[in-house]
Amino acid sequence: MQWFIRSKMVRGLCSAGLAVAPVAALAQSAVTEVGDNQELEHVLVMGEKIDTVLSTLDIERRQANDLDDLFASVPSVMVGGSVGAAQKIYVRNLGEDTLNIMIDGATQSGVTYHHTGRIAVEPELLQAVEVSVGAGEATNGPGAMGGAIRFTTKDPADLLAPGQQFGAMVKGGYFDNTEGYKTSVSGYGRLGQDWSAMASYVYSDQDEMVDGNGDAMAGTASEQTLGYGKIVGNIGDAQKISLSYEQLDEEGEKLRRPEWAPGPANPVWDLEFTRKTTTGKYLLNPAGSNWLDLDLTAYVTDFDIYRPIDNYTSAVETWGLDLRNTSRLGNHKLVYGIDYRDDEVTAGDASFSDEEKETSSVLGYYVQDHYRLTDSFLLSFGTRFDQFELTDEANDDFDESGFSPNAGFSWDIASGVTLSGGYAEALRGPETNDGFKLFGTTNDPDIEAERAKNLELGISWQLGSYILSAGAHDMTIEDAIGNALPWSRHYENIGDIDSDGYTLGLQYLGERLNVNLNFVSTDAELDGESLTRYAYGYLGTTTGDQVTLDVSYAITETLVAGWLGQFVDDVNDIYVASADASIDKDGYNVHDVYLQWQPRAFDALQLTLTVKNLFDEQYLDHGSVEDFTHIPGYEGIIGQPAQGRDVRVSARLMF
Repeated sequence: MQWFIRSKMVRGLCSAGLAVAPVAALAQSAVTEVGDNQELEHVLVMGEKIDTVLSTLDIERRQANDLDDLFASVPSVMVGGSVGAAQKIYVRNLGEDTLNIMIDGATQSGVTYHHTGRIAVEPELLQAVEVSVGAGEATNGPGAMGGAIRFTTKDPADLLAPGQQFGAMVKGGYFDNTEGYKTSVSGYGRLGQDWSAMASYVYSDQDEMVDGNGDAMAGTASEQTLGYGKIVGNIGDAQKISLSYEQLDEEGEKLRRPEWAPGPANPVWDLEFTRKTTTGKYLLNPAGSNWLDLDLTAYVTDFDIYRPIDNYTSAVETWGLDLRNTSRLGNHKLVYGIDYRDDEVTAGDASFSDEEKETSSVLGYYVQDHYRLTDSFLLSFGTRFDQFELTDEANDDFDESGFSPNAGFSWDIASGVTLSGGYAEALRGPETNDGFKLFGTTNDPDIEAERAKNLELGISWQLGSYILSAGAHDMTIEDAIGNALPWSRHYENIGDIDSDGYTLGLQYLGERLNVNLNFVSTDAELDGESLTRYAYGYLGTTTGDQVTLDVSYAITETLVAGWLGQFVDDVNDIYVASADASIDKDGYNVHDVYLQWQPRAFDALQLTLTVKNLFDEQYLDHGSVEDFTHIPGYEGIIGQPAQGRDVRVSARLMF
């Protein structure tokens, strides 16, 4: 245990006056009453909770401005990069290539530029964020080897007060680190008895970030606008439809490789991003019907990057649908359906933007059964069959298909004690490649689909207001697809990825005080070599052991305070085969605090003060490009440091 005593993480915990106890990220699955039977709403297939992990309140109190802000309190999720445009999401150290990420059911797939992220989302519009960790249920969608993340945007009903016909919300915020600001205005209302609508506009303008040493960070300034509209209608008592449109635009002076630190080979250039998403939904659920509960989602999304200096552009166009039905038959809740997705990646001179092109599609059929075998034993099992097709830039065709079964359980073995576990597989065939690397990209003619095999076990014990829990996982992605190292544009099956680890946690839910303390340890390797962001990009990374402490306290009925502490341990002597050298990752301790006030005499007003990185820690987060600067020939390879202390104030008025 000497490593634990020496670690910077524990020194930081001790300095904060905390006592560390074995605690967990695992939580109970939710069960709700339906008629005379109970049915499982979120089946605990694996060793961690499948549930909403972020609510509107979480997002508002932390004044989330990017992906890192959103997921800072989620133990198994790491966001790499300080620049929003370059941030990448990792779940259990596995990257976005292994995840299925959706906004209102619209899958965000494809890659425009490997030095940027693939997910652009405005936190102001989010109602909730849900994370499913690891290969799991068939309903997670195709290719969800490392898990699934679902962003849900707001409906008009989420903003309208009971009995209110029309309303508006105005919000303004200031960020002292960037001397920037964000403003938003939303209007919403009921259009007759059965229809409602909303429209939002968000604008932000940020100067360059300042790191913990007080130095300005080149290429971090941005100007962002977002327009959003949604209309929702009820057709009788059984049908509901909605149509939404969102356009997010960002521009600013970015580094040529936004995820790297500036240098002679990484100058500042203008870069422009645009994401447009149109989503339609149709729900059919006749009263009294146990077998018909239909849910149809159809979507089109476009994500474009434009570089004015050389008039180069890259775009991903995705369209798809998911048609599913839920039948409740006795003690069974059966979800079954079909989903389809089509991706097209293009790149080239803006006057001939489809000079390079790749297309791929995936057609899936799935079924998932949630079965209450006894009052204390819940069983889930299912499978999906996916057909992947790809036509690459060289006009070669690829076709891979297969089944992905899963089975899991949750067993109340004693009062307050629940044992859970499961096994799941997930398949992902060859898909479209990075738009900025299409020219000259080739695929091995014998390339095969990747397959994840995930085994998990967890236990939790609820004792009054406390929940103690622990979970462990062991997953292998066989025949992982990646580029032949180093820096090749030839893609092949490069080996097997192994991800294993465990979580410990303690949760306390009191009348005023809520505490969530988690410890996470995860290792991810490819054929014995630790994954690194620089060498393996979207596939994965290596992180130190992490303790996350999330505390909120209701000082009064109108005043709430909170503290989020992240304590990340060092990782040393990581051997990188492509560089034939070893690197280290320093640990760090980061503290965020907030205070939110909603005066009782005028509850339409909400004031929030948030301080990110309270003690101005200078650090390179473990999801960023690692520090290679000590290696000859790699002197320019290092990510941007994290943002220093940022005092954020905001005011929201609803009327």
